[in-house]
Amino acid sequence: PSLIHQWKHTDENDGIIAVDISPSEEFAITAEKDSIAWWRIADGTLLAVWGLADIKSLTISPDGQFALVGLPDKAIYLALQYGKTLYAFEHKDSVLTSDISASSLYALTGSEDHTAKLWDLSTGELKHSWQHRNELSTVALSKDDKYALTNAALSQTRLWKISTGKVYKELGPKLITLSTAEFSSNNKYLLTGHTTQRIDLWDVKTGKLLKFWRPKKDADWRPTAATILSLNFSLNNKNFYSIASNGFLQKWKK
Repeated sequence: PSLIHQWKHTDENDGIIAVDISPSEEFAITAEKDSIAWWRIADGTLLAVWGLADIKSLTISPDGQFALVGLPDKAIYLALQYGKTLYAFEHKDSVLTSDISASSLYALTGSEDHTAKLWDLSTGELKHSWQHRNELSTVALSKDDKYALTNAALSQTRLWKISTGKVYKELGPKLITLSTAEFSSNNKYLLTGHTTQRIDLWDVKTGKLLKFWRPKKDADWRPTAATILSLNFSLNNKNFYSIASNGFLQKWKK
């Protein structure tokens, strides 16, 4: 692999806390603690920068034109081209994780206030609110807008039916903390990444665990505290990629 762009976010040394690339692969957004930047991937151009206090999470829309930004008491849905907030989705505490559906019809926010909330992006209205025992660690939406995944720290992973707001499946052990999750484009499979450097592959229809992997470690003999940061299926859903906090990027055969 070769380096395409190297982006410096600001003159400050706060460090990048979140990055997201649009599924169209045309745009990217990066966040430091108090600012976000919007980039065009083709030529690396910085399109805009905004100052926002105490950013907690960041998600870009499929077309790369909108961003869902998690803040201490809400998430804002920002039209990047105009620098305008279209909606503010209220929570009682910090929004730690979020997702935007492939259709751009829904936004899903997970908060430190123990709730995950599904929002209608055509109206800004709350569609469902799901209570959990702990702060939310990971949320994700299936590509067909049928299911929402939620996981709170050391809690059960649940799939919810968006049409009814009811639980569809409960996955895996009851005490687990997920760090990331990704549905396949054909909506048949679900990948989940753990804070304990493990990747699980699930059958969405049955809720059964199909396979699991443990990515490469710095040293085979030494325990690792690496976390799975991101998972992405290939276009044909036959392979997937993982990035871990120890710096390893790996490609896997499903």
